[in-house]
Amino acid sequence: MRRKPRLLLINPWIYDFTAYDLWSKPVGLLYVAAFLRKIGYEIDWVDCLDKYHPELLKLQGRTRPRVKKYGVGPFYRQRIPKPEILSFLPQHFARYGVTEEIFRSELQKSDAPDAVLVTSLMTYWYPGPRRVVEIVREIFPSVPVILGGVYATLMPEHALRVVQPDYLIQGPGEIQAAQLLQDILPNGCAIETLPENLDDFPPPAFDLYRKLDYLVVMTSRGCPYHCTFCATHQISGPFVQRKVERVVEEIVEQARRFRVRDIAFYDDALLLNKHRHIIPILELLAERALPLRFHTPNGLHARQIDETLARLFYRVGFKTIRLSFETVNPERFNDIANKVTPGDLEMAVEHLEAAGYQRKELEAYVIMGLPDQSLQEVYESMLFVHGLGLKIRLASFSPIPGTVDYQRAVDGGLLPPDLDPLLTNKTVYPLYRNEEAYWRFHRVRQVGQVLNQAIDRGVNFFRHREFRDALESFLLKREDEPLLGKMDHE
Repeated sequence: MRRKPRLLLINPWIYDFTAYDLWSKPVGLLYVAAFLRKIGYEIDWVDCLDKYHPELLKLQGRTRPRVKKYGVGPFYRQRIPKPEILSFLPQHFARYGVTEEIFRSELQKSDAPDAVLVTSLMTYWYPGPRRVVEIVREIFPSVPVILGGVYATLMPEHALRVVQPDYLIQGPGEIQAAQLLQDILPNGCAIETLPENLDDFPPPAFDLYRKLDYLVVMTSRGCPYHCTFCATHQISGPFVQRKVERVVEEIVEQARRFRVRDIAFYDDALLLNKHRHIIPILELLAERALPLRFHTPNGLHARQIDETLARLFYRVGFKTIRLSFETVNPERFNDIANKVTPGDLEMAVEHLEAAGYQRKELEAYVIMGLPDQSLQEVYESMLFVHGLGLKIRLASFSPIPGTVDYQRAVDGGLLPPDLDPLLTNKTVYPLYRNEEAYWRFHRVRQVGQVLNQAIDRGVNFFRHREFRDALESFLLKREDEPLLGKMDHE
């Protein structure tokens, strides 16, 4: 009898100054795992971010990891030396996830696999995949290594040079991985029938995990918008949505199978074509009356939230609602393909409040640090969100290779064309430019924290006209100053 070819799939560590498990699962790699298993491969799995690894819990003297409300919580953190290029930063660097000793022991539990597949996320997290590949090569020197994911897609030349995989996959990986493995393995499995749509793929292989505190679901892939700071269209391909019934079936079955209540939507455009997509999905979920809690870590298009959708959110159990807003600056709306005006946001909040939400339960994204963006624009956007009684979720611009704003930053002298991805980290980016920019970012974040704490305590600084005017005057007294100046770091 022919032996099933065996694959090892690895989700690498995060190397960064901060990291937090905010419904963070490598859903792309889990889709690949499920599809490869379906066509005949045996799958081994190592997640370097597995908080439930028994040896990691033993090391911490715990029986379970720290899990907070709705299943989120911190990763295990080990301080490590900063890369030389980040030595100027006054913060500690860390590896998040299991120890290297635990990782090595996982690799040594069985014989060499036929191939190793490694995913990658943020471009500036590439030290994690690089270290994983180094250790894999030490233990399995003759096994082919395949790298995919966000970093591999956006920076293939850098990945081939620095991480040095044997093969690299760009974009969605299920079919590409299967075809590549069939070509390079003597016992590779063939795809008998090519999937015609997203629902032909099996759901993500969450059964590979020891324990789950939440699930993630994707009702679509891609995004029809082309925001100047976003690379989704390069990573996920054309925008496509799944069948309503299949989405509901997956949510219900997976939630029962893994006994979880918290489910996060990973869609970038969850509310698009709402009357044919998300509204029927929520109506079917409402009929099931399951005790689930839903979360939307990616920003929702506030313009699409009407009275019907708001009521369904509340009825079905959406607990985390984050709204896309970005900026109040009308000149930037068309430039960044912004979907939301201040009026759209205000109307969405009114619908959500009428449905039963308290305003302080809602959050709106405000972006800061775009090329040539002023302090005035950022503060005015923050104050508008605060004035509506919402929490502000600041999103620091991180230059993503291949996006319009990345090229603008290069053309404007804000970035060198050969910048190491480590320096695009949202923590590093402003300080690499100059120390004054770093402290501007720090002050903006402090203001956001104060405004959010006030909302928590039922205080809205805009209820009193005199105080509001004084606050705006204080924050905007240097209104023409950009958040970022020219680069002075050598």
